[in-house]
Parts: sequence; C-alpha cells; structure tokens
Amino acid sequence: MLAKRIPFLIRLAIQSRPILTNWLSLLLGTIREFRGRSIPEAPLLKFRSGLEIGMVPGGYGGFYLIFPEIFVDNCYEPTPDFAIRAGWRVLDIGANMGFFSCKAGMAAKDVHLVAVEPVQGYYRKLKENLVRNRIGRGIALHAAAVGTPTKSISITSWFTSSGEQKVLMSAPPEGARILTEEVPAMTLAEIMAAGKMDRCDLMKMDIEGAEFAIFAESPPEIWARIDRIVMETHEEEGKRSQGELVDTLKKQGFTVTTQPMFLYAIRTTLIS
Repeated sequence: MLAKRIPFLIRLAIQSRPILTNWLSLLLGTIREFRGRSIPEAPLLKFRSGLEIGMVPGGYGGFYLIFPEIFVDNCYEPTPDFAIRAGWRVLDIGANMGFFSCKAGMAAKDVHLVAVEPVQGYYRKLKENLVRNRIGRGIALHAAAVGTPTKSISITSWFTSSGEQKVLMSAPPEGARILTEEVPAMTLAEIMAAGKMDRCDLMKMDIEGAEFAIFAESPPEIWARIDRIVMETHEEEGKRSQGELVDTLKKQGFTVTTQPMFLYAIRTTLIS
C-alpha cells in the first residue's frame, strides 16, 4: 500500500520543502499514518513566512490534503483578481481548521475576516490557529446549515483508524467511530450581519454539498453585496450539478469560470 503512494510522497516533499521549515518531520509523520500507526497529536505546520497552523489530533490530513490545495495549488486564487488586498472583507464558510482563514488573515493589512465552521473539533482548532497567528480581527462563528432558516442541524463526522476527524456527506466503511453534533444554523444574511459585513470582497466556501441550500435560500440583495466567490463544489449525479450554481451566479451579475470541483465568480463590473 505504501509503495503505491511513493510518487505522491515525493511530490509532497518537493512541494512542501520551499514553504515549510519542518517539512521532513511532517512527511515522516504522514508515512507513519499511511503505515497504520496511531497518531495522537500531529505537530504544527511551520511556514518559512512565520505562519504556524495546527491540525486536529489523529492524523496528518491537514498537511497532505489541505496544505497542497491552498498553499501550493492556490486553489482559491485562480487569477490576480482574487488575490486578497488590504482592507478586504473576507468570508470563509466551511473554515475547517483555518488553513484558508490564516492565509487570508496574513495576506494583507486590515483584512476583516469572518470564519464559519460547524464541527466542534475543527472549530476549536480554527480558533487556536487564529489566536496563534495573532489574526486579531478574525471572527469565528460556530454555525451550520448556512442558507437554511432553521434553528439547528445535525452534522455527522467520522474518525479514521488513527483517530483523525473527517466530514463527508456519509461516513465510509473504514470510519472507526461516528459522531453526530447538533449545531446552530444561520443564513448567509445572518452570518454577514453577525460579522458586521455590509459588503464582502471575497467569499470562500467549502461545505460538502450544503452550498446548494445557500444558493436556493439567499435573496438577490445578499448576492449584490458580494464581489467575488471561490468555492469547492460537490455534485451528486442525477440530483445536483455545478451548472445549477453557475446559472444562479450569472443571473446575479457574476462572470463565472469552473474547473472540476471548483467554481470561481467575480462581479462582472469588476473585470478590467
């Protein structure tokens, strides 16, 4: 099993070495996890820039899954038009452990950040990472079912054999333990109001399929207050398609581009 992952591990080493000071120890820890070892507590990702990001206990998924997407592939910055600038108001829906929130908060001066994460384990790590990096204007809201006008919703997560918490639409067979949490629900309008965000320069979203509820529930006056959207999309064959999201945004005045599992939208009036 590990032999099949050697090309991936080599690529991860090449990608992480210029960015992280402790890339080697993180790589060795990843190998231990792939070999089935127990991982009680993973170390911080220590960036050469001074940024430090902690991961939830039980595994190195933050290093080998999330880090490459956000810091190597720059999946949420497809063009310079989406590069965060001083004074921007940034909304991170589905903040997870805070990888994107920390990058956004450190990208420029006076970034006003609103980070939303429903899963308690991730939420605690999100808050720790914002505090650790002195991102003082970060506002972390324990919220879920964004876009659904209900008081609460049940969120189900599962734990790998090494003890790392994961969230998917449904837990795979290898999930060693299942956890269901009842968490508050907020609409997009309520989140922006709670974060004192009259306008949003950039909204990032990764919420495992719940984006369809947001798009269905958010009225035109909310979309009119958002200038850019970067998001991971989660299609369900025969039920949900990325095209539905594209159609909604085009009707609300956005120019939209897509890649497999990703969508990028910018208000048409902002394109130079």
